[in-house]
Order: sequence, then C-alpha cells, then structure tokens
Amino acid sequence: MLLSSLCFALMSAIAKSMTTRFGSVELVFFRSAVGLPFLLTSLYRTPAIQTGGKLYFIIMRGLLGAFTLYCLFFTLEHLDLSLTNTYGQAFPLFIAIFSFFIFPNERLTTRQVLYLIIGFLGILLIFQPEAQGQLLHHATGIIYAMGTALGYLAIKEAQKYYDSRWVVVSFMAAGFIASSVSLALGTWGDYPNSFFTGKWVTPQGAEWAWALIMGLLALGVQYFTTQALLNEKTSIAGAVGNSAVLFSILIEIIIGHGFPSFLVCIGMGLVFWGSYQVSKR
Repeated sequence: MLLSSLCFALMSAIAKSMTTRFGSVELVFFRSAVGLPFLLTSLYRTPAIQTGGKLYFIIMRGLLGAFTLYCLFFTLEHLDLSLTNTYGQAFPLFIAIFSFFIFPNERLTTRQVLYLIIGFLGILLIFQPEAQGQLLHHATGIIYAMGTALGYLAIKEAQKYYDSRWVVVSFMAAGFIASSVSLALGTWGDYPNSFFTGKWVTPQGAEWAWALIMGLLALGVQYFTTQALLNEKTSIAGAVGNSAVLFSILIEIIIGHGFPSFLVCIGMGLVFWGSYQVSKR
C-alpha cells in the first residue's frame, strides 16, 4: 500500500501538471489505455485460474472504476493535488455507511458513529468553495470518495471468484471505452470540455512520455492495491493508503506550491483519524 500510495501521488502530480493542456477526460483515456496491453498480455501468457460465475461484480467494478476516474481527474483539474487526494482517502467513512445498508449483519457502534462525525467534520473544514474552487468541484471530490468506497467493496467480492488481473482489466477497460466515447463526442460532436466530454489534444514531444509514465504509475497503483487487498484487511490497507496525501503534500512543497492552510491541515488530520478509527473494526 505504501508503494501504491507513492505511485498514486506521482501519477496525480503528473496528471495535475498536464491539465494545463489536456482535459480531464483525455487524462482518463491515457490512464486507462497504457495499462491494458500489459494486463491482456499477462492474461494471454498466464491464463487466469478462477471459479467465476459472478460477472456482475466485475461489471460493477468496471462501471464504478470508470465513473471514479472521471471524478478524480475532474477534481484534480480544479483543486490542489493534496486536497483532491484527501477527499479520496475519506473512503473508509463511506465504506462504513455503505456496509451498514448493503450487508444486513453490519452494525455501527456508538464509537464508529462518533468517528464518522469527526471524519465528516474534517471534510467540512477542507470543503471551502469560497477559498478555492467552486461548490461543484468539491462535491465531485466527495463523490470520488464515495465511488472509491464502493469500488473497494466490489474488489473484495470480485476477488473471491476472479483472478485479480481480470478485476483490474474491468476497471481499465471501462475507463478506456467510456473516455473514448467521451472524446469522440467532444472532438467530432463539437461539445466543449466538461465532466463527460472532452476534445482530443495531440501530445507533443515529451508529453507522450509523460502520458506513458502516468499510465504505468496507474498500473502500479492498481497492481499494488489489488495485492494488498488480496492479502490484508481492508481497514489496514485503507489506513496505510492515507500516506498518499502525505506524499502529495511533499510533492507540492517540492514543486513550490507551498503548504496547505492551517484550517485545511486540521481538516485533513480529522479525515485521517476518523477514517482510521472507523475502519479498525
């Protein structure tokens, strides 16, 4: 999970720098397209050994993954790197809530409810549309956290029946297909860059290399996260995954964007603490 978090922070930083030239939809395309050939080659050379029979988990993972990618890159396009990743790391709060409604035997203890409130208080502290970004951009960040939570639940269930590589393929293939359609609509249908559509911009020179590196880092994120969830509890994987925000803050300091405001730092701390305490169960 530490390797996954480092890959994610670096991938997000590259994507953030590329938003000056490329729309969020095209970044989703680059992220998805690069990793697919590697995974499909791996499946061809070493066929999957799996029980199968639960295709809806794979489909759910793919759809959730594609939608979450749209939310991630749209939020990255409009908010700071560390702020976007903090929203993403709030997913344990939503896992607790969704589990309560999806699984009949799940119950929230009084302490968990308290830590849920603390975590959401942290979200409110960093949810400052008047300070940075519009209400829509912050709302997309929260939806990104909700999609990540549902995606984690889908991964845990899908891996009981399918090879982990197929779980990742469903995620990347859905993102590739959805972004291809969105780019076609934006480029030939003359729709402006938005959450769902984008105009194709041909990379120049080193931009091809950065797109490739971003895609390979994304593949690393999926591989390391899937391995972590396969061999460790979701709560522990989620807690260690919070390090992505620390890596993001460090990257922002190195590239000269400075440190987040004091209030935002308090909010980040509350999100981390609440998420960790909720997920410990």
